[in-house]
Amino acid sequence: MDLNVRNAIEMAIQMEKDGYAFYTKAAAKTSSSMGRTIFEGLASDEQMHLRTFQKMFESQVTHDEWQQLVETSKKYADIPVFPKDLESSGADPDVDELDALRLAMEAEQAAVEHYGKILDGVDDEVTRNTIEEIIKQEKRHFALLQDEFLHMSSTGYWYEFDPLGG
Repeated sequence: MDLNVRNAIEMAIQMEKDGYAFYTKAAAKTSSSMGRTIFEGLASDEQMHLRTFQKMFESQVTHDEWQQLVETSKKYADIPVFPKDLESSGADPDVDELDALRLAMEAEQAAVEHYGKILDGVDDEVTRNTIEEIIKQEKRHFALLQDEFLHMSSTGYWYEFDPLGG
């Protein structure tokens, strides 16, 4: 596998792992039951996004390579999308459901911007295609969160959606 493609995949894995860690910590710290439910759902979504990326990249990495990447993708642990420390970052997890969704939308938008900056410096077509696919997924995540935010802010009800569009 091309080293640049591998780096892009490692970055995508780490981003999802960071999101899972952030949402799990936020769920544990919030006193709002609905905020906790949303954060727990978002943490679960990050795990699902990892599986989506695995399927997306299965032609480029074997199952064993994927597992190794998931276990060792610490190289990109400084990606500035999800706060690592809730208290020092100013991210207040003790929020209501709409604020929880706002935090998630901000993170997804930051991920799109982060990958976009990387894409600007990539010449290799395979790597560009890989990063463009990741950006497409992150934009889709944002759109799903935004739809949920708009739905909740209009009616106040949480609804289930199929994040894979099936």
